[in-house]
Amino acid sequence: MDIGIHHLRCFLTLAEEQHFTWAADRLGVSQPTLSRQIRRLEESLGRSLLDRSTRHPRLTAEGRRLQAELRTLLPRLEAALQPPEPQAPLRLGYAWGFPTQLGRRAIEHLEERHQVLVQPVRVDDRTAGLREATVDAALLWGSVDDPRLTSVQLLREPRVAAVSRRSTLSVKSAVTWRELGRRCLVVNTLSGTLTPDDWPCDNRPETGAEATNLEEYLHAVAARRGVGVLPASVAAQHPDPDILYLPLTGAPAATLHYAYPRTNPHPYAATLQEALLRTLPPAPARPVGAGRAAA
Repeated sequence: MDIGIHHLRCFLTLAEEQHFTWAADRLGVSQPTLSRQIRRLEESLGRSLLDRSTRHPRLTAEGRRLQAELRTLLPRLEAALQPPEPQAPLRLGYAWGFPTQLGRRAIEHLEERHQVLVQPVRVDDRTAGLREATVDAALLWGSVDDPRLTSVQLLREPRVAAVSRRSTLSVKSAVTWRELGRRCLVVNTLSGTLTPDDWPCDNRPETGAEATNLEEYLHAVAARRGVGVLPASVAAQHPDPDILYLPLTGAPAATLHYAYPRTNPHPYAATLQEALLRTLPPAPARPVGAGRAAA
């Protein structure tokens, strides 16, 4: 039986119009072409579908039965044969420096293995766009404390002090957490992970300047408005001729988390988490229950 979808579509359109000229116009073919397609369908089935004894074709009993079946089956068949819709890109938010090696390896794995485009998106707020749903997942420095998010801690790394090369601290080979408590601090008010409250009550720095993104933060440090504190890998990505990065002893470790919404997540949000964990060094990552993570 040599019947194609185009034969069935021609018949169903003619059955609806019951007029060769109108049906041919709908299909974008000539009337003789439509007539030939219907003839071939009837020959393949071995039965007549149209009564051609009148001016306009009318369906036979077999034609009415086929029309009733095709109204349901043909749209489903055509939909099944359509190529799948491309998966929407996964928008991956970040604020404080993208973890290049870890993030890029995981993105490469996801794109090659699953053919899903990952778009890193910088959003300068505490959840890098997750709360406003402008991203599908995010890499976040600092604690994650939102029950609406699923999160996992990826790594811990030391922090460094960012000081102006004109600062009196620039002659040191390292500084301590307590030493910074006697200085003015540059604070990122939108996406920062540290405030003066992170120091002991008896050794708490004053706020020397406020910033809303990493560029403003570094400019304030270079201008000697205060010292900064960054994860070591973020500092390494942002060399500045006017800033010196010094080892910082006694400071709490910086933690990096991956997070995505618990409700209606992107279909590949959990898959990207698996790729991130797979590319980590051997030290095991600890999943965070109920969307919470230790600082």
